[in-house]
Amino acid sequence: MTEKKSDIPVGSKGKFTESELRARFIGSIRSDPTEEWRFKARAYKEEGVKLAYLTVMRSLLLLCTDYDGHRYKEMAHRVAQVMIDRYLMLRCRGETIPVPGPVMMESSLQKQEKASKGVLKPTAVKADFSNWDGKIDTISDINWMYNNMMVADVTVDDAPSPGAWAHLQYYRSNDAAMEDFYTKVYPRLIPAKATVQKLADMFHDDGRTTFDLLDRLLAECEGSSGQVPVLSVVLPERPGLQDKTGQSIVPEKMS
Repeated sequence: MTEKKSDIPVGSKGKFTESELRARFIGSIRSDPTEEWRFKARAYKEEGVKLAYLTVMRSLLLLCTDYDGHRYKEMAHRVAQVMIDRYLMLRCRGETIPVPGPVMMESSLQKQEKASKGVLKPTAVKADFSNWDGKIDTISDINWMYNNMMVADVTVDDAPSPGAWAHLQYYRSNDAAMEDFYTKVYPRLIPAKATVQKLADMFHDDGRTTFDLLDRLLAECEGSSGQVPVLSVVLPERPGLQDKTGQSIVPEKMS
C-alpha cells in the first residue's frame, strides 16, 4: 500500500496523545540504525508523516554535503527528526500547522552553488602573452576560440590575445556558456545570405566581354572568304611604348 503524504485529516490531533508520542521517542533524537529509531519510525508511519520525514531528510542531505561530496547523513537525520517531532507535538495539542516540506529543492541548490563559485580563477600571467602586439582583432579571436573550443592540448602560448584566452576559459566553464557561444556569438561572423549573394554577383562573369569580342571578329569577317584573319601583334620591349597601329616605338638600339 502506497503511503500518502498524510493519513491524518487536516485539523485532527493525530493518533497518539502527547504522552504516547513521548513514549515512542517523539521529542527526542534517536540514531539510525537502532531499535529505538525503528520504534520511532513506526510511530511516524502510524501518524502519517513517514513520507514527510523522508522528503525533509533528502532535502537536508543536499545542504549537509561538503565540497568533496561527503554527506553528513546523521546531521540531516537529526534535524529532520526535530522538524517532524515539533509538528507532531503541536498537532496533538490541537494546533493547525502545515506538514514540514523540503528545506531546499535540488534545482535551488544548483543555482546557489553556481552563484557561490564566482568568477573563474586566472589561468595565465602577463608574461605568457609576450608575442601579443596589443592590438584587438575580435573576429580573429572568435575564430580562434571556435577552432580550439574542444582541443584538449591548447595552451596559453597558442592564444592570439589575453582576451581570446579568457573567453575560451569562460565558454568552456559550463554547458550554458558554450551553448551561448555556438548559438549567439559565433553565428554573428557568418554573413547573411543577401550579403553572400551580393558578393557573388560582383564577381560573376556573365560573358559580356567575350560576346563583344566575337561580335567584332564577325563584323571584320563580313564579305571575306569567311576565314578569320590572323592578327599580328608586336610586343614592345617596354610595356605601353607603341604607336596607334600597335607597332613598337622603342628604337632597336638605345644609347
